[in-house]
Amino acid sequence: MSEEALARIETVLTDIQERLRRLEESARPAERDPRKPAKGLLGFLDQFRAGEALGEASAGAWIEACRVDCLKDGLRTVQMREGMHAVLLEQRLKELGGSPRAEIPAADFERAMADAASREKSDAQKVKEFATRFRDPDEAIRPILEFADRLDEDPETQFLLRTIAQDERATVAFIQEANALLNPPS
Repeated sequence: MSEEALARIETVLTDIQERLRRLEESARPAERDPRKPAKGLLGFLDQFRAGEALGEASAGAWIEACRVDCLKDGLRTVQMREGMHAVLLEQRLKELGGSPRAEIPAADFERAMADAASREKSDAQKVKEFATRFRDPDEAIRPILEFADRLDEDPETQFLLRTIAQDERATVAFIQEANALLNPPS
């Protein structure tokens, strides 16, 4: 066999090896860029942040209108947690390259604030409405935990969401206890 023929065979083999390498690469599942947030994460964090900011503001309005001392101090705890969550979520959003943009629609914000600040409604009524909307603390936090479960490649955000979920569970449990106290079964 001539040198020229050997050179052509070598070129063909090199070409085949390169094609095989590209095929192998295309067959592998794409690895997620750890610097790029998971799909939907920035929107989730931003929307959650806006909701927590509303929670802080509405808890503050309820505290101002509250006439039940034991409820007032519990609401202060809730208000502080909601505010802290909003700050932590905004911080993480920015760390991931996002910026806070989500806003609660004005009508929803005004309705929540008016309801929380209402002096026409008793604290027992407000607690009962909240407790009726969120009957089960575990069910209330389920969407947060489900989203966190998808973030195995982002443990920092995953555990931020899980710890916030624990606080949210405590808030719902507090409201359920307050409801049992202020609205005992007949």
